[in-house]
Amino acid sequence: MSALDKLIKNNEFPIVFIGSGLSMRYLRNFPNWRGLLEYLWNLTAKQSDFYAFLNRTRSDIEKENKDLKQPELDYLTNIKVGTILEEKINELFYQEKIKIDNFSQKEAFEKKISPFKKVLSNKFLKYEFKEEMLDEFEYFKKMLIKTQIILTTNYDTLIEDAYNSISNYGIKTYIGQKGFFEQTIGYAELYKLHGCATEPKSLIISENDYKQFDKNSVLISAKIISQLLHSPIVFLGYSLTDQNIRNIIKDFSSSLSEKELMRLESKIIVVEREEGLNEIIEERINDSDLNCRFTHIRTDNFREIYKKLAEINQGVAPSEVRKYQHIIKNLIIERGKEGTLKSLLVAPSQLDELEKTIGNKKLIVALGDNTYIFAMPDVITYMYDYIFEKNELNTDIVLRFLANQPPKSRLPFLRHVNQETISNSNLHPHEKEKLKQRLENHGNFSKEREMINRWYQIRFNTLEDILNENYPQEREYGIIAYNIDNLNFTDVENYIKEAVERLKENGEIRISTELRRLILLYDLKKNKRDNA
Repeated sequence: MSALDKLIKNNEFPIVFIGSGLSMRYLRNFPNWRGLLEYLWNLTAKQSDFYAFLNRTRSDIEKENKDLKQPELDYLTNIKVGTILEEKINELFYQEKIKIDNFSQKEAFEKKISPFKKVLSNKFLKYEFKEEMLDEFEYFKKMLIKTQIILTTNYDTLIEDAYNSISNYGIKTYIGQKGFFEQTIGYAELYKLHGCATEPKSLIISENDYKQFDKNSVLISAKIISQLLHSPIVFLGYSLTDQNIRNIIKDFSSSLSEKELMRLESKIIVVEREEGLNEIIEERINDSDLNCRFTHIRTDNFREIYKKLAEINQGVAPSEVRKYQHIIKNLIIERGKEGTLKSLLVAPSQLDELEKTIGNKKLIVALGDNTYIFAMPDVITYMYDYIFEKNELNTDIVLRFLANQPPKSRLPFLRHVNQETISNSNLHPHEKEKLKQRLENHGNFSKEREMINRWYQIRFNTLEDILNENYPQEREYGIIAYNIDNLNFTDVENYIKEAVERLKENGEIRISTELRRLILLYDLKKNKRDNA
């Protein structure tokens, strides 16, 4: 069994390290480390050759450290060159010989920002996709939301932008080493180890930056080791010769016992690109310099890697775990300090309103339902079963689920709810009354359509025309809902199915207001009956 298949079988969300190789894969003109240094060198308007300067610098380092291996020598050369370039560019800026976009002498003085790092920030704040890679990038995004924690040495914002574009809850981002100094949830977290373009002062590139980083590297190791007991580690976008990855692996492998090292080889997976290789070639590597064994994968078929990792499914996405773990932790720990806790039983779909609902009461929260604690669906499961007509949910459970939803929440229901099914059900009279209210409150197509926000009331004749406008997602849902009578019904049905399937694949357990409204209008149009 391959390491990836084993990871899927164990159903473990991985910790993923992402290097510059992935940004280079998807973004136009994205530089590697040496390419970045050459770009910065050219800003100094030096007449001498960049590589001549690089050769001189490397030669000087080699004279002082004759036993260095090539990766280490290149690593130290790049850092030294970055240090020299910072001094040159800062000097040129202070002497008013160069200007930097969106940066003034006053800002440099008052905020103590290195002009050199502002140049770096400007370089990485904007990016442009390679159109030919967009299809594979969609698989990359689906993989991202199945990661427990992401760590990167990249300056750009590609990872968080991609994650937040597909997840309702987003990812918590820690810039620099901030997250290692505080207690964190441990789910849906991004650690930008070398800083981020959004905060120029955080960027690590010079000798002083790396010295400070190395001082705190033990904190990174401690964070990883604590997670290794439960999660595998996958490296993407790095080369085995990359000194950053080698330093990270070496730091935490040196902290493990022999027994722990034995377990490590199936826990660490390094995926390295081999151009043009469509196969996935896997091997075990014993690296004496790193003091560990690990799984090495060579391929250019990253889509397949992403598809495999996206198969991991623990029922909810890490971002969902993060949100609700945070809520429940606050309720139990913080409220518990104030006195004895009472218990409260809630359905997963009620968690969004939990903090508002209980106010300042002292409660322990249990998830489930007192009768169908193992069978009650969440909203996405219900929606998926309904839209795709799977009919895998027991009728009484469906009716009880609908009866226990907030009265104002919009859900499709007409295939299950009518006067006859309500009368014949085993529900409590109070629950039956709630279903009757749902029929009355949400059973009128015209009334539901009239409640659509005026901002969404723009007339279109085809779904394609709406999609071509590239509206924000919620507005797109609202405009489609407003035009549902004008549009091809099959097109709308397929659009809704894709939206619900995407939410299910992403492990979400909630659904946005406007998509709920669109699905309800779709249901009323498709399933309206006289006895409803």
